Amino acid sequence: MKCYIFTLTAAAIAVVSVAAAPHAPHEKRATGDKLVVGYWVPWSDTPVAALDMTKYTHINYGFGMMVKANPKPTDIKFDPVADGVHVKELVQRGNQYGVPILISLGGWTGSQTFSPAVADAASRKTFINNAMTFVRTNTRPEGEVPNGWNMDGIDIDWEFPGRPGAVCNTYNSQDSANYLLLLKELRAQLDLEFPNKHKYITAAVRVQPFDDASGRPMRDVSAFVPYFDWVSIMIYDITGSWSAATGPNAPFNTPSSPGEPFSFIQAVNAWKSAGWPLNKMVAGVPFYGRALTSTVDMNAANPPSIHAPHTGVVPKGGPSDSNKPDSNCNEGAVYSGFWKWKELRTNILTSNPTTPVAGWVRHWDNQTQTPWLFRSSDKTFISYDDIQSLTVKVNYVKQQGLLGTMFWENSYDYNNELVNVLNLARCSTNCPTPTPTPTITTQTMPPVSTTTSSSTKTFITDSPSPTPGNCAGVAAWNSATVYATAGTKVTYNGRLWTNQWWTQGETPSGSAWGVWKDGGAC
Repeated sequence: MKCYIFTLTAAAIAVVSVAAAPHAPHEKRATGDKLVVGYWVPWSDTPVAALDMTKYTHINYGFGMMVKANPKPTDIKFDPVADGVHVKELVQRGNQYGVPILISLGGWTGSQTFSPAVADAASRKTFINNAMTFVRTNTRPEGEVPNGWNMDGIDIDWEFPGRPGAVCNTYNSQDSANYLLLLKELRAQLDLEFPNKHKYITAAVRVQPFDDASGRPMRDVSAFVPYFDWVSIMIYDITGSWSAATGPNAPFNTPSSPGEPFSFIQAVNAWKSAGWPLNKMVAGVPFYGRALTSTVDMNAANPPSIHAPHTGVVPKGGPSDSNKPDSNCNEGAVYSGFWKWKELRTNILTSNPTTPVAGWVRHWDNQTQTPWLFRSSDKTFISYDDIQSLTVKVNYVKQQGLLGTMFWENSYDYNNELVNVLNLARCSTNCPTPTPTPTITTQTMPPVSTTTSSSTKTFITDSPSPTPGNCAGVAAWNSATVYATAGTKVTYNGRLWTNQWWTQGETPSGSAWGVWKDGGAC
C-alpha cells in the first residue's frame, strides 16, 4: 500500500458532558441483533461499491498505522489522497445503509510505536488529538486534506500490549496500565466533542487477556470494560510454523496434544473468567486458511489426524500469497501460507464447499470442529474455516449471549457464503423457519485414496419432521452418516436426539456443548 506520513492534529472544543448512547444515531441494527463486524482494507480487490452493506452491522477500515518510520511515535501513517478517497466512499455508503464505519489503528505491522505513544500523559494527549481527526466532521473545502473524516469510532488494533507481536514492535511491562489510561482519556475526549452522538471505542485483542506488569495474562480486566463498546477476540492463527505439529488455524474446542492450547471456547472463557462481560465480547473468525508442509502422508493415517510433524517451512498459499517482505516491518522473504476462502473455492473446492478437486482430500476433525485439506503428492496441509465450522461457532455465540462476530476480511469471501453464516445470528427479528428434518439416503462416491475400491458415504436430504417426542420412523444414529442439516432427528439408547449443526461421528450425549440435543425418551 502506498502511504504518506500525515501528522494529524486536533483543535480544542468546549467541554460538555453527557452519557453515551447505546448505538450511533444512524445505526439501523435491531435491538438484540448480534453484530457482524467486517474489516475492509484499501488494497482489497473488492471495491467499496461492491460490498453488500446489508450483511454487516459495522465495518472497520484498516489501517491508520503506528510505525517507526513516522517522524514521531504518536503520528499515524495514513494516505490522505488514496486512503481518503476510500474512506469518504465507505462512510457515505455506511451512512446510506446505517452501517457505522470505524477507523482501525494499528494492525500486525502497524503497532510498532503504540507503546511509546501511550507511555506518558503528553504523548497520549498528542496521540488522541491525532486519532480524533478520523471521527471529526470535515469542514474544509472539497479537494483539500480534510480536518475530519466523519467516521463513527476508533478500533484499536494493538494486538499485543506488553508483548512484541511483530518483530518491529516496541513494548514494555507498563503497556496495559498505560493502555487503560489512554482509554479513559480517549473516551472523555470523544464524549466532550460529541455530546449528542456516541462514537465507538473497540479493540482487536488476542485469545488471552491483557498482560500485567509481570508479563502474565491479567486475572481481572474489569477496569477496561466501561471504556470499550466491545472487544473482538482474534480466535485464529492458532497454529503455524512455530507449532510442534500441524493443527487447526481456528479451533472451536482446544486441540489435544501436540496441538496449541488455544481455541474459540478457551478464548471466550479466558476473557469471561477475567471479568469481561459476554455482552461486550465479539468472537473473531477467519475467512481464510493457512498451509504447512507435513513430513508424512496424512491421508494414509488410520484414522486420519489433524496433527502431524511438519517441515517448519511455510509453502506458498493461494494465488495471492507472496514472499515479498512487508514494507512496514520486514520479517523476511517468507510466504504466509494464506488461502483466502474464495481462493479455496476457485482452486480446490470448486464444485461445492466440501468436495475438493482430484489430488486433495477433505477431512473433518471432530475434536476441534474444523475442516482440513491434504494433498499427498507434496504433503501440503491446509486448515481453514468453512460454512460447517462457522455454523458451530455462530450457534455458540447465540446460545451463550456474546455480542456477535467479527471476521478478517471482507474481500476473502466467495459469493457471501461465509458472511451469510455469520448473519444467522442476526435473528432477534425475522428469524428463519426451522429446516424440515431430513431422511437418510446413500450415495456411492469415488474413493479418497489411490486404491481402486469405492467408498460409501451417507448424506441427508430434506423430508417432513416426525411428531415431536415420537421415535416411530426415526432412523438410529450411525457414526458413518453425515448429518448435514440442523434439525435432523435420530434415536440412540432409547432416546430421541436432534442435531444443532453439521456433524459426523459424534455420539449423542447430554454434553452442554455437544451437537445433539436430547428430545427425551422414545
